[in-house]
Amino acid sequence: MNCFRYFGFRSFEEVDRLTIPEYILLIKAEKLKQVDKDFRNHLQAFLNFAVRAEKKAGKNKTKPVYSNFGKFYDYRAEIAKAEGKKSDSRFSGIDPELLRKEREERG
Repeated sequence: MNCFRYFGFRSFEEVDRLTIPEYILLIKAEKLKQVDKDFRNHLQAFLNFAVRAEKKAGKNKTKPVYSNFGKFYDYRAEIAKAEGKKSDSRFSGIDPELLRKEREERG
């Protein structure tokens, strides 16, 4: 049943050709795929929370940390990173979180 449910098999002939070691490997792969899906779901939940973050903007007022999507996610930078391109910024080797904290401390 797992072969039809998880692996997309369409006939009993496909199941019959499958060896036990292959089946065990497919089961492990399916379990890891589920872990990856769970990770993605948890990451999405975290990002949904993070994007709604607010910071103080005066007495009893707040404003969004990310005023637009570009500040939340830099698409071009992520494409460049995926393509293995180096950043031209002189701060590219410094952890962005460290830079953010430094800016906040300075005001």
